[in-house]
Amino acid sequence: MKCNILFAMMLISGGLYACSSDDIRDANAIGEITADITDISVPSDGGTYIINLGVKGKGNTWKSIVPSDPWMTMTPTGGYHKSGHYRLSVEVSPNSGKDNRQGEICIYTTSSHLKINVQQSATTRDGCCGLSDKEVFFSATECRYHDITVSPYEDIDMTTSDAEWLQIAGVPEGGMTASKEFTISIAPDGPYPTGRSALISFVGKESGQTSIIEVKHAGHDCQPAFPSRWYYTNSEAASCGWLISGAAEANYDTGSQRSFVSAVGVNNLKLNRSISTAYKNSIAVSGLYTGDYLLFSIPSGKLEAGTSVDFMLTISSANNNAPKYWICEIYDGGQWRCPDQSTLSTNDDGVKYSFYTKHFSSYQHTSFTQSFTLDNTLIDGMVRVRCRVVGERNGLDAKLSPTNSGEIYLPSHEFHFCTATAYPGIARKDIKKVAILGNSFTHYFASAFLLKEIARSQGHQLDIRINAKGSQYLSNHMELELSRDITDRSGYDYIILQEQSTRYSDYANNPQETTLSDCKALTARFRNGSPTSKIILENTWAFPKSNWNNFGSSSEFEKHLLNGTLAIAKADNNVDWVSPIGVAFDKAVAAGMSDLFYTDSKHPNRNGAYLKSCVNYLVIFGEKFDKNVSDGGCDPTVAARLRAFAEETILGHESDYMITR
Repeated sequence: MKCNILFAMMLISGGLYACSSDDIRDANAIGEITADITDISVPSDGGTYIINLGVKGKGNTWKSIVPSDPWMTMTPTGGYHKSGHYRLSVEVSPNSGKDNRQGEICIYTTSSHLKINVQQSATTRDGCCGLSDKEVFFSATECRYHDITVSPYEDIDMTTSDAEWLQIAGVPEGGMTASKEFTISIAPDGPYPTGRSALISFVGKESGQTSIIEVKHAGHDCQPAFPSRWYYTNSEAASCGWLISGAAEANYDTGSQRSFVSAVGVNNLKLNRSISTAYKNSIAVSGLYTGDYLLFSIPSGKLEAGTSVDFMLTISSANNNAPKYWICEIYDGGQWRCPDQSTLSTNDDGVKYSFYTKHFSSYQHTSFTQSFTLDNTLIDGMVRVRCRVVGERNGLDAKLSPTNSGEIYLPSHEFHFCTATAYPGIARKDIKKVAILGNSFTHYFASAFLLKEIARSQGHQLDIRINAKGSQYLSNHMELELSRDITDRSGYDYIILQEQSTRYSDYANNPQETTLSDCKALTARFRNGSPTSKIILENTWAFPKSNWNNFGSSSEFEKHLLNGTLAIAKADNNVDWVSPIGVAFDKAVAAGMSDLFYTDSKHPNRNGAYLKSCVNYLVIFGEKFDKNVSDGGCDPTVAARLRAFAEETILGHESDYMITR
């Protein structure tokens, strides 16, 4: 057998390469090979080694066989030089494996051969895998994902301990395989009153060895943050922490501490936070699937059992790939629970839900309110409310994909996307069901939320269903899906309707039958399902824009608005009362309190929305405000004056506005 064929038959099993001389042709023993190094010991991180080779004999020509495994290479691999002296370079790559490895380089001529033995140590390993982080620390309000690289030395499984609060994404089904890199992402669900820790453990399927990641989350100070209001302008949405820390703070009228909203994924998939432009600039999240949720964490201090908590939300979908159905729950007594089942609706799949969202070509935001009563004393100092995706339907009622790109957003600018507050020590007197339909005169600064808050601070729980979309007439609510969802329900105690802002002043000057017929059509629809309800028509306010809408003064403009509203109310047998909001505005303006209007000199600012809510409260309940009344985020002195204007307008003058009790 020829020499070069013989050397090609090297033994490769177990990483051992053999160089044999049994059949080497002597050829008169005309060659001799020498090397200054014939044994090379290499550490696990590899290296480069120089060998000085000498070849004597006919032609001074030599060749070599180097193992084909790429962990070891040599240059040159053969040659001829008349001096017979050669400088060889052996390159050995790092050994990341768990076993030592060895190989042989065979250098030969036609008459002789030389073996160079290479041995390399295994990597000294800690556990079953390499980890980019063995400890991860999250600050109290940090909820953004932290990525960890996992490099298994063998096939491994992952387990967790005390990690119910930890979002984990990117874990491959069936475990992680050796010699590949994996990235998992972790994040807390939201702020928590005390520090907490969790362990993520990786276990080798063969060796049983473990590698551990310790995750720690700092506690959040729980001084009371009620009421908490999330209200962002266009510019504020991008800087609220949503993109930076993964949680957006309540930024208006909070107590001594801040509340936060975060997005929580439970399906091993990363959620994507963004700033949506579907409506102004609004915080958004995409990729939500069944079981995922939005978490509102509100520091509260201690709250006794029986305390009422109100949660009010405005939410929408930027496209119909997003989930449709949601349930609202509170964490109470160590478990999540929803309120009384009677507050829930049921979809065609039999899924119980609190509200639904979908995308409309012309926006319709879902506004949702929920009242909770704590069954247990809250001692950890934080109220947590979540809105969780239920069912498997998207906005088109098609199958919701686990990897959907649907975007859910919480609208900014003139909307309060959330208000949360509690009423410790204030007993509940009654529960009333209320429907509210309106436009931007209703949704600016969340007047419906303010009405609910004011009423509960006075002992009255209002279960409110509301749809408020800018630029709408009452006739539009006959067609809007979210309005029809309200009108098709029954059992309301009070129904509050707000027409387009100048339509009733126009009616006072020039009565148009369509103005009356539009009101009649909507009130008739409500009356069918709520025969004993009180239907209330709002008298909107005079505003200074365009010289008081060309009337020249607040009082003149308001006179026409009130006359038109009363005329419609008297002509529609289904209308019971008029809410003289405009009269209260005019009294405030006449008294020098003109800070009632938004920057456009038309819509209400916070003070205006509060005054509107105070008037509606007094129309419904007809009682003076007591010391517990909410200021609604207004300056307390200003709020007191506004309440006085509302009381002066309503109390003792009910008959002027068709109010009978």
